[in-house]
Amino acid sequence: MAIIKSPTQIRDEQARGLISLLSNIKATVDENKIKLKNALVQLNGVLERFYDYKDTQLRTAEQLKSNILILEREKCSSISDSCCNIHDIAEDTKVLIDSIIAEVEALGLPERKVTLDKSVNVNTMVSQNQEQHQNQKQDVIVKILLEAVKDELTGKQWKELLAVAKVTTDPVESRKSILDKIKSFGEGVASNIVANIVTNPVVWQSLGTFI
Repeated sequence: MAIIKSPTQIRDEQARGLISLLSNIKATVDENKIKLKNALVQLNGVLERFYDYKDTQLRTAEQLKSNILILEREKCSSISDSCCNIHDIAEDTKVLIDSIIAEVEALGLPERKVTLDKSVNVNTMVSQNQEQHQNQKQDVIVKILLEAVKDELTGKQWKELLAVAKVTTDPVESRKSILDKIKSFGEGVASNIVANIVTNPVVWQSLGTFI
């Protein structure tokens, strides 16, 4: 005879499974770019099942994955930034995993916000899905724009541009500094970057969804 488990029992089992999986991922964290990238890709995949993109846990994991991808692409162990080096990324990954495990052990699986009003709940879910879909399209555009810039720059120029972008957090000032830096590489470089962007059909297709 099959044993019927209560929702609480099921969630407890899921919580134990999540803790076990996170512990296994932590054991693979290493100051080796390939191993660390694989661990962060796996970590992000697991967290996406339990957390929303607006949650700190998933946002932090996404940022760590972005940092290691930058290092892998640049074929180096650090990029003139104390928070973007192989050692700190590995340590921050371990700290993140430990904090999530501690939270799950103390509070159980994360609870998603719900409402007793079913109509409001449905509208909320639709809104969240639309926002997530829009964010994903924006991410695609950003990646394409970054590739369009990177394709026209040497490794040294790319590092110089990254350094300029990190000088200020003010969007207006940062944009001006980035544009000035690109212009300093020569009109040909700037023209080629614009050409790469405007000739990419994915950019126009994605932009059309925001109009």
